[in-house]
Amino acid sequence: MPTALTDLAYGAHDRQALDLFLPDGQNSPARLFFFIHGGGWRGGDKSEYHALAQALTPFGYAVAFPNYRLAPADPYPAQIADVASALGYLAANARDLNLDLAGVCLAGHSSGGHLASLLALHPAFLASQHLRPQQISGVVSICGVYDLLRYHHSANGHGGGVPQFAEYLTAIFGSDPAAYAAASPLTHAAAGAAPHFLAYAERDYPGADQQAVAMRDRLEAAGGRARVLRVAGRDHVTILTGVRSMLDPLAVNLALFLRSIR
Repeated sequence: MPTALTDLAYGAHDRQALDLFLPDGQNSPARLFFFIHGGGWRGGDKSEYHALAQALTPFGYAVAFPNYRLAPADPYPAQIADVASALGYLAANARDLNLDLAGVCLAGHSSGGHLASLLALHPAFLASQHLRPQQISGVVSICGVYDLLRYHHSANGHGGGVPQFAEYLTAIFGSDPAAYAAASPLTHAAAGAAPHFLAYAERDYPGADQQAVAMRDRLEAAGGRARVLRVAGRDHVTILTGVRSMLDPLAVNLALFLRSIR
């Protein structure tokens, strides 16, 4: 069983805490898999994803699960600022925690996938914690959102959006289209971007397939590397239910991706 360090405070707010699972009996510093929970930027909790630690610590990974402040009480950019701070906390304490911060894999589900990709690609957030993009070896985004502007457009009659999301997102990101563009990982895809593994479910949220393909295409156009996986027979929630089984398509492809970025 991994060693569990729970509710490590990286800030003063009660949501600014993380859980860290360390591989048992490992002497050398462990590579970090930093997983950000979903919940639509307005809900969710780190505890919902602990099965990933059971799957990854046997392979020598330390697995971190940060909580972060939630909208609408704390609208964006509180969420991305918090996950950056959580990563910064781990970096500052890497020696005491026996962590290797040279090849971090950022990961997340749903809104957490959005935050993981944005943290890797946006030039400001890693820098705010004195971290460099070169320290990110890869991004795993499961059912993530990469082009928020597409959903903003649906609220303003421009087409191409998903109307049922527009009002929901306004409470998080506001109404300025420039804010949606700046908060979109797709906007920041550039040369040198970390490789991305982009998974979505057969019965996912509307437009999940288009989001993943558009992000892959933008990364590849910039000279980066990305692959898309459609997980058959699953929905937005159940896509992760088999992650501890190496017969599960998501688990198998996740393992292959992690091997490719070592």
